[in-house]
Formats: sequence, C-alpha cells, structure tokens
Amino acid sequence: MATVGLFVGALVLSYEVLIRDDVTESRSPLAPVRIVGDEETVFSWAQDRCDDEDIPDLPARAFRDQTGRVHLIAAHVVNRQFVGPDLDRLRHPCEVMMRSSENPDPAEFNNHEWLAAPYTPDGRTVFALVHNEYHGYEHPDRCPSRDYLKCWYNAVTLAVSRDAGATFREALPPPNHLVATTPYRYVPDAGPYGIFSPSNIVRQEDGHYYTIVLAQSYGRQQLGSCLLRTQRLDLPSSWRAWNGSEFETVMPSPYEPGLGSPGEHICETVSKPEIGNMHESLTYNTYLDKYLLVGLSGSQVPGRRGVTWGIYYSTSDDLVDWSTRKLIREVELPWTYKCGDLNPILYPSVLDPESTSRNFETTGRRPYMYFTRFHYRDCVQTLNRDLVRVRLSFSR
Repeated sequence: MATVGLFVGALVLSYEVLIRDDVTESRSPLAPVRIVGDEETVFSWAQDRCDDEDIPDLPARAFRDQTGRVHLIAAHVVNRQFVGPDLDRLRHPCEVMMRSSENPDPAEFNNHEWLAAPYTPDGRTVFALVHNEYHGYEHPDRCPSRDYLKCWYNAVTLAVSRDAGATFREALPPPNHLVATTPYRYVPDAGPYGIFSPSNIVRQEDGHYYTIVLAQSYGRQQLGSCLLRTQRLDLPSSWRAWNGSEFETVMPSPYEPGLGSPGEHICETVSKPEIGNMHESLTYNTYLDKYLLVGLSGSQVPGRRGVTWGIYYSTSDDLVDWSTRKLIREVELPWTYKCGDLNPILYPSVLDPESTSRNFETTGRRPYMYFTRFHYRDCVQTLNRDLVRVRLSFSR
C-alpha cells in the first residue's frame, strides 16, 4: 500500500467491480417513495474523526443494548461505533470495538475485518457477521502483481460481543469462525472474488435469521445477491444458502480436506433481473407489509436516456422473489463521477427510529435512509467522507 489515499480509492474501485448490474428496464408497480426534508449529517469526518482512517465504510447498522442505549455501526478495519439514547442523539467515542487481526494466511480468514451486521437477542450478547477481506497485495510472496484488486479474496465470518457491544472478537478461533466463502482457494492475481458485504440480519416467524450477501463471479459461482439463513446465530457453520429450491448449500472453507465438487458449495443468486446485485439494506416494512431491500444499482428508467445509476428499492413477501427495482434517488457514484459533478455516495441503508425491534429490522412509512458521502478535492477522492441521512416517505 503506497498511501492511505490509494488504499481507499482501491476500495471504491473494487465496489464498482462488484456491484455493476446487468442493466434492465425499471417498470415496476411498486408503491411510490419520496425524499422529504433536508439531509442531516450524522458524522462529519472533518469534525468528528478519531483518526484519519476513522471513516464510514459500510452501510450503517444499529441495535439497542439491554439498557436501551442505541449503538450504530458504520465500520472500517478499525471498528468504532456511535452510541446514544436513540438514533437522533448519538455521539462518537473513540474507543475501538474490534481491530483487524491482519493474519497473512488466507486459509485463516482473519486478515481485514469490518463489523457488517450486528444482531443481539438480549441486548448483552451481540453477534455480528463480518465482511472479511484478504489483502494479498500486502504480502509480496502472495501477490506477484502487487495489485490490490487482483489479490483480493473475501469471506463472511462471525464475531461476538459479551459486553453489550463494547468489544468484539472472533466467535470461534479462526478459521472456525467462518460463515460463508467461495469453494475456491485464494489464487494470486485472480481476484477480486469471494463472498462480500452481508446485509443486516432479519428474523422471520419461522425462527430463522436471514441475510443477503454479495457473491462475486468466479469459477461456477455467478455474480449476484445470495440469501443465507440460520437458526443458530452462535454457530458460524450453521448458515445455509439458497440453492434455487431450498436452503441446503453449505459454504465451508475450501481449505478443508475432502470438500468435494465446488458446484456443491455455490449459492444461487435470487431475482437477478429484478434486483441486480442489491444487498445493502434489508428490513421488514410494516407499512408496506413486505420485506424492503434498498441498494445501489443501475437501470434503464422509463423516460430517461441511458443507464440511471442511483439508490433503488424492491419488495418481497418471501425474500426469494423480489419486485423489479425502482429508483429512489439518482446519485453520483464513484464510477460515474466526473470533475465538477456533485460529490458521490455509497453504502445506503434504511433505519427507522420508531422501530420497536431491538435490532431495527423493521421500518415503517417514514424511515431514514443513511449513506456515505465522499468529499473530493481538486477532483480527486480523499479520506474525507461523512455519514448522512435523509427521511423517506412511502405511499400506497
């Protein structure tokens, strides 16, 4: 890594590589949604940062602890949080919740770790799905090209807090904390590939916990959004992926002996024409009486020329079949940005202060949409980025 700036730039470039969709025309009977009110800054990097790399680098997630305090996480490799009595009154202490282990062995799956999806059943024990990146380029003997993207290998692992979210650590000694990965081992200069960026977790009445992850195409694995579930948040190996007809696919370490055919351990993407690769935010919307998925995408919107990139939403009754995505807001993204454009955004998520769920897994008619805004200087991306929110209003 030559500089911090280059590192963050590579992260954004890689996000483009991962979420580009097969563009479809968006003609959808979805209920209309509009943005109401002004944007609010939740975190200003210029004013609130604890160090220069203290940045909102994943979609915002939240939960309530056993005392009722709200914890909001928008993680980076050194994981910190926001705490307060509610989503409207948060402070950003500089205590570290979890540091990345930076293990150089890709078979251990604990190199660079982002707390991506916390969920607490009781407010004291908090489980968290972890977006786990292996950076082969930091180890010259494992990356001949020294290229960040080409030597990026990704997985989802599990961390746990026993002190109401103050600190986290791997749920089991690595690599036994692995939740899901590609059935292919790390290959230098073959990336990026793996399983990425879990949505927040939602619990259904059937007793299962669900999340949507992003799968990058490699080998027999196709690019798209995959649905995983478990009944045991405390057991990383209990998660199963949708295989097109049922939740039977195990996604274990390819370093395990006797793994068998890779085709037995790939996930089937859900509703690819309808949602593309959307995966960022998953809630049950009590106003629409449907599951609500919000994420980044590109689509051919009726009445507009070319591809419209922005924040879209889709709804579902069962988490498998989704409606054709519909535009919430056209925005500049790092890969659409040109000098002179508005500052781009990434990482949308939806949180509702009125949610009665301890884990904010429900939303209503007027939730907030959170996202990260990048601040460019002289048309070049910098570390300066803010966490922002704006109110949405749904209609039927």
